[in-house]
Amino acid sequence: MSNFDCNDQTEYETYAKCLGKALCYIPTPTTVGLYAPWGSGINQLLHNVQKQMLLEGLSREKKEYARTRQKSRTTTGLGFVLLLLHLIFLKPQLTEKHEKRKNFRFIFVKFSAWEFAGSDKLWAGLITTLCDNIKDQFGCIPTSIVRSLGHQATLEKCKFGSEWVSKKILKIPIWFIFSFLLLLALTLALVISIFGASIGEMGNNFALALEGLGFGLIGCSAFLTMKNSLAVGKNMIVSQKAKMESLMNKTDFSAQLGFMNDIKQEVKILTNFIKYIEVFERRKIRIVLEIMSLDRCTPDKVVGVLDAMNILLSDPDAPFISVLAVDPSIIVACVEKSNTFKGMADNGYEFLNRIVTLPFCVPQMDTQTKLNFIKQVVEGKNGLMEDAPMQPHRHEVDKFPGNSLEIVPLMNVSSGEIHTSKQRNAKMKPSHHIQQAYQCLMDKDSNLHEYIEENFLQMRRIVNIIPIMTTLMFERNVPMSSFPPQRIAAWVILATSWPCRLSWIWQCLEDAEQREELNEEKGINDEMLLWTIYENSSENLKLIKSNIEKLLTLDGDPEIFQKFLSISYKFTVKDAKIILPYTINLDSSLKRKMELLLGSKFLGRRATSSSENATMPE
Repeated sequence: MSNFDCNDQTEYETYAKCLGKALCYIPTPTTVGLYAPWGSGINQLLHNVQKQMLLEGLSREKKEYARTRQKSRTTTGLGFVLLLLHLIFLKPQLTEKHEKRKNFRFIFVKFSAWEFAGSDKLWAGLITTLCDNIKDQFGCIPTSIVRSLGHQATLEKCKFGSEWVSKKILKIPIWFIFSFLLLLALTLALVISIFGASIGEMGNNFALALEGLGFGLIGCSAFLTMKNSLAVGKNMIVSQKAKMESLMNKTDFSAQLGFMNDIKQEVKILTNFIKYIEVFERRKIRIVLEIMSLDRCTPDKVVGVLDAMNILLSDPDAPFISVLAVDPSIIVACVEKSNTFKGMADNGYEFLNRIVTLPFCVPQMDTQTKLNFIKQVVEGKNGLMEDAPMQPHRHEVDKFPGNSLEIVPLMNVSSGEIHTSKQRNAKMKPSHHIQQAYQCLMDKDSNLHEYIEENFLQMRRIVNIIPIMTTLMFERNVPMSSFPPQRIAAWVILATSWPCRLSWIWQCLEDAEQREELNEEKGINDEMLLWTIYENSSENLKLIKSNIEKLLTLDGDPEIFQKFLSISYKFTVKDAKIILPYTINLDSSLKRKMELLLGSKFLGRRATSSSENATMPE
């Protein structure tokens, strides 16, 4: 990929900037498919996209103020009181003036599907998360007023006129009725305080009639006010999320045919509420729904969320920008395996294309971006990383209890290959060696970063393993002169990126040792390259290749593997014998499976050969 730095930006940041700007212009509703292999930095990209959208929003706010000389309102402080008065007495209209506004306010809602994976209806968690975030953004009182007072009708469009018009009862503005009743109540209270509780005793029947009428009007208005207040209070206490959870906990939930329609109505009310806020704040609002970790859920739940996005958020007036941050290969496989769409979605890619209106494939990391991410992992900056355990910081690497570490070598290592001179290793502390290894990972002049996959989890594994392996080697008095920090880091990368192929080389070394012990053949030369062993044993690997296809998928690019071992880091048999016992990140079960498969293949070939010899005529 070409390197076109713009204002000292990495290519990753440039792509994020372009996507962030594009999301400020595209019409809503829209669904963005943010495609990338799992763990390849989608969180970082989303963070940069969000930052760019906020910057674009500020820029548009300034331009709109310069055009109209009218500031946007807020929904805090006195603005909150003004909003409540507008919601109670007025209703908005979508005027041409509002349609011409170019300033935006973005509200970002994060939905981690993994948090709701235990729910029977994962898609319901998507809607409740959306409702809760809107309520938290604007307060429970405005949202409760909208739900309680029946603001469910679509906003009227008016080319000219005021953006706010009075609500009316019998063509009388509600604010006028409220003012009249309030004035009447104050007048009656004043009269009663002066003349007593009843004017009828004074013989004035007309005044008595007026008093009764006034009390009646006040009583009716008080009843209606109390009714609406109780409805608002009920919605404040019992949130929509609680209602939905109550429905989901019922055993006959799946039989409630009206539930989906109720959810659609809730989304419609939510959409209208956002339109109210838009007109009040004098700017447009976009809800950016970031859907994360969906590729970690079961197939039916994945399809449920996609279906919810397709049905519930497809209202043409909905101000939603749904960002589906997933690994497309996993989502497609889930769709095709789901029981929900058996026979309907045989091609998962076609199903995904019907939902996504803006596909965006995360680009390959450029060198500087990858180095920045490695540095974040090394320095313990985990805020933007994928879900994974915290790695130890550099100042903690000396805390490994050396006396409690018992290492059992998995290969025979002769005493001549490991020097026991404690004086040599005592000159250098493990922490110094570890820091140098980390520096090699972050050094642009070093080529180690070229062999690290664009996966945060793998970066963390490498950073986590280096201090443990280094400390083990120091505790066992391994001659560190043969393994400088860069070679230790390279070996960790080798075992992390190509565990299956390295396990195969390991198995070949063990087989050679066993044949040497049986005097069947001469042992392998210690100076022989590991790549040479791999090449010489490729025919035997083909015998079991069909049985270890799943294991081979654990490995990275085989051509890069060849470059790594044959050109960049020419590890020898001697190196492997020294460091393999301390390679804690290499799963021995991989080698064991190859050992069993290879043994069965050889036994089968010998049996076949014996039977053919037996049937040959003398």
